[in-house]
Amino acid sequence: MEVQINGMMVFNALVSIAVFFIGLWFKRLDSEFKQLHDEVDQVKRDYLSKEVANIVNKNVMEKLDAITKQLNSITEKLDRKADK
Repeated sequence: MEVQINGMMVFNALVSIAVFFIGLWFKRLDSEFKQLHDEVDQVKRDYLSKEVANIVNKNVMEKLDAITKQLNSITEKLDRKADK
């Protein structure tokens, strides 16, 4: 029993190999897309919205203003004591 290899069998083998490698490529792309999707979700969880950032910034500025006022008050008191 002889197996005769004709052009159609060679073509089918080449197509099968090509489909195999294309499948591997798509599988890799799918895993990369999943990884990117996970990274985007992580950024969404960690990202502060503008509103929250503005509130935090406002609170920090208020505290800095209070510290500045206290330092100015202390400086004025020291100047008055030095003038005596």
